[in-house]
Amino acid sequence: MILTSGHRQRPRLAQQVYRFMLDQEPLLGAATVTVHHRGLKREGVVGWQQEDDGEHLVEIETTLSRQDYITTLIHELIHVRQNLEGIDPADHDRREEEAYNLEAVYSARFQTA
Repeated sequence: MILTSGHRQRPRLAQQVYRFMLDQEPLLGAATVTVHHRGLKREGVVGWQQEDDGEHLVEIETTLSRQDYITTLIHELIHVRQNLEGIDPADHDRREEEAYNLEAVYSARFQTA
């Protein structure tokens, strides 16, 4: 399940991306993901993900283009799946390499779906 917050911040697109990602990464169905939309650029990022006691939070920059939003949400959902698989967040390089590789593949698939 995906929950979104943020006044008028792409809830329909978030749902579409999430449903698409469930087909790509079925393990995501085991988690509830909350997506918060807020200004992150001042912090030097466009998105991030954290897990705390089984709760998965994704935060995404509010001003992203449609394509950048899709790519960022896919990237962060890959991190959620990694958490569910037990891949240690301390293994940052491994997690990022996989997320960047898959975001490109999945973003292209999403555009043609």
